[in-house]
Amino acid sequence: MQGQLDLFALDAPPIATPVRTWADVRPGERRTYDVPGSPWRGTWTVRRIEQHPSAPYALIVDLVNDDGRVWQACPHRDAAADVTVELPGVSR
Repeated sequence: MQGQLDLFALDAPPIATPVRTWADVRPGERRTYDVPGSPWRGTWTVRRIEQHPSAPYALIVDLVNDDGRVWQACPHRDAAADVTVELPGVSR
């Protein structure tokens, strides 16, 4: 019986780390947007997050960067809250 249990343990898929979505984010949290070449690249603090009045799947998010820039975004509630894009041939 023990051999059968070991076999099933090896067949189990690995447990992936859950991705934090915008639906999980609260004001005061810091989010990362790391897309090479983007003017919005950096770490942002969430000032306000609320349900979009016209689209139940979207949120309105006000973000502020350490340098004072402000960004208002309307992400899908199930989208990843941190974005990192690796481009081939582009160094950081």
